[in-house]
Amino acid sequence: MGYWGDRSYENDDAHDALDAGFERVHGDRYEQLMDDANQFTFEQVQAELAGPETLAAALDWLSDQFGDDPESWTSDDDEEARLAYAGVVVRHAELGVALPDDIRRRAIAWLEAESLDWESDRTRRELRRRNEIGLLTRMGNAAGL
Repeated sequence: MGYWGDRSYENDDAHDALDAGFERVHGDRYEQLMDDANQFTFEQVQAELAGPETLAAALDWLSDQFGDDPESWTSDDDEEARLAYAGVVVRHAELGVALPDDIRRRAIAWLEAESLDWESDRTRRELRRRNEIGLLTRMGNAAGL
């Protein structure tokens, strides 16, 4: 898997899942907004279109790729799938999408158990990982979960 940053969604599988989720839900509108001629940034497009439907569609894409039951993603070979799942959830949380508690808790657990070696600075990734866990935890606390 390719990594290009410190965020859990800055890897190939999470990026592909997010792209597929937005495409599945918004189709032509997403394609138009992502066109190079459009003045919106990638982040602005995601902020505009993100919702529970895109979260579900992105997670469905991961299930299509790695198996229908995320709870079965337990081997060392599945660690990248777990990170991509967490990345999709974190990205939607950053965009203000309400998260189902089971999905939020799974993402937290997988971030807490992360053992991948990132190509970037380990300290920066560790700080980012802690921030992501904090974000997901606060979302649950705010919802009274």
